[in-house]
Amino acid sequence: MEFGVFVPQGWRLDLMSVAGDRAKWETFTRVGSALDRAGWDSLWVYDHFHTFPRKEIEATFEAWTMMATLAQITERARIGQLVTCVQYREPSYLAKIAACVDVASNGRLNVGLGSGWYEAEFGAFGYDFRTTSKRLARLEETCEILTRMWRDELTTFEGKHYQVHDAVCEPKPLQRPRPPICIGGSGRKVLLRIVARHADVWNYLGSIEDFPETLEVLKGHCRDVGRDFDEIKVTVALGAICHETSDDLETFFGRIAAQGHDRDRVLKITRCKGSADRCAEILREWKTAGADGFVFYFHDIASVGKGDSQAEIFQRSVLPTV
Repeated sequence: MEFGVFVPQGWRLDLMSVAGDRAKWETFTRVGSALDRAGWDSLWVYDHFHTFPRKEIEATFEAWTMMATLAQITERARIGQLVTCVQYREPSYLAKIAACVDVASNGRLNVGLGSGWYEAEFGAFGYDFRTTSKRLARLEETCEILTRMWRDELTTFEGKHYQVHDAVCEPKPLQRPRPPICIGGSGRKVLLRIVARHADVWNYLGSIEDFPETLEVLKGHCRDVGRDFDEIKVTVALGAICHETSDDLETFFGRIAAQGHDRDRVLKITRCKGSADRCAEILREWKTAGADGFVFYFHDIASVGKGDSQAEIFQRSVLPTV
């Protein structure tokens, strides 16, 4: 099993307790470096421009700026995005950025790709929020362009949505034949078919109840396109809270009070919660159902280093028994 974690970025209000933009950035770099030293398998960021679930006048650091920084301040953990919205950057430009980050990280980059979903953010930053089918078509063309530009000396592509002509992408990524492409989402008819054609990693976002059936749909798409399903690593993104007592839970919510989250909402959307034994049991259930790894989001991630942050508790008390 592989275990990844989101670093503090600001998007989910996880830096609101830190005063000043420079201090927020230093919190990100401090935590990212600490998580790498602690032995997490991978470090992840979101690709969003302002805070969520509510818009605040607060720093949200840009995904690929963070990727380039993580490439320099870490030594062993893989780094990635869950996921890069393909409509926020032209595919040819994204290919160039990713290739450079793969070189900078000495071949530790995962390229997460998604079609985009946050309509309010699209509008705020001047992007057209197209229909689902058109966004997915752009996702598939992006996969094709990235693969070609990372492989070929000159790339020409005439798609319905994107075109490139004799494009040069140098340096090439260090990873051969390419950095792993991770596609996130659970749309069964189209999205999972794109996963079957192009992805090295699929990140699942739904419930454990729907997981086995969704896996079977993906396996069916793999058969249809002639892909070996076992070539695709399956990961699950989970919010997580480990608490042995009610006092532990109160301590956790006190720590994240500055984020202004609704307590009931946090508990509702957190799919891995309870005692250390219960959290480990939940992860083992996912593992039995077919998960190869997890990416955790901890609301108190900016507190790493104090010994009692959720990331540290999970690594110490939960993950060794999964």
